[in-house]
Amino acid sequence: MRYQLAIVHRVCPALAKTAAIYTDKFEMVKATTTSLAQALSGIRTKLIVLLDGCDGKYENLFDRAFEGGRVDGVEYERISTPAIGNQATYGKQLELLAALSKVTDNLYFSEDDYIYRPHAFRTMIEFLQEPGVDIVTPLDHPDNYQRDRESYLKGVIRVSADCHWREIGSTCCTFMLKSTDIARAHKSLSYYAEGGSDYVMGLLLTKFGCYSLSTVVGGGFRYLFGKPRNWMQLIHLLAWLKLRFRLVFAPRFRLWSPMPSLAVHLCKPSLPPLLTGR
Repeated sequence: MRYQLAIVHRVCPALAKTAAIYTDKFEMVKATTTSLAQALSGIRTKLIVLLDGCDGKYENLFDRAFEGGRVDGVEYERISTPAIGNQATYGKQLELLAALSKVTDNLYFSEDDYIYRPHAFRTMIEFLQEPGVDIVTPLDHPDNYQRDRESYLKGVIRVSADCHWREIGSTCCTFMLKSTDIARAHKSLSYYAEGGSDYVMGLLLTKFGCYSLSTVVGGGFRYLFGKPRNWMQLIHLLAWLKLRFRLVFAPRFRLWSPMPSLAVHLCKPSLPPLLTGR
């Protein structure tokens, strides 16, 4: 059987300090799991749930939601790890998705703190087939609206049936790409598992703004002498200092973000602008 989509969904029982809306991680995961199931219904999907140090109630939650074909089109598998941590489970996720690339059209890196619109996955899959689209995120991140990023946001916007899409430089660790691209992107995607930041990993993939002297040098200058200081102004310079020749020779991919957001990331710094009034 060939799938339209393969997902490795990472779950941990710890509630992040920046968590939004929920104060109990299990209650959050219950809500996001219901959302995930609804959004996947009818899509031929191989779903692997990767539980990191989770107890039996998490196992029961996912088994009740997905086992035995409970969601139309979804083939479910559960894997447990002994609390190996965020970046290690991301590395395992990358390994599993690379192996699944032979039996699916699209691959999805998934985290446990997203609530999806019902049509989110269909919209992402459809847009990912468009020319010039290599990676899509379901999140319209508020960082994309910060004034200090205006110098390198090129304003490239496309329209699809359900939303507008904007080309961006980076996103969080939840995103989709075509299975045919995983081998070419693998070395760059492994940067986060090696201990790097998700934001710099995004720039390694997209190179977005990295060849603009005003962005790289000017951003560092504004960080040093501007008031107030903003790490976003420094990030492109840091990318060059950390990556150097790796940034030059890595393949380039185009990453797109929806407007409005197709999902809510339950993390205070990542709440989509329409939810925060920004």
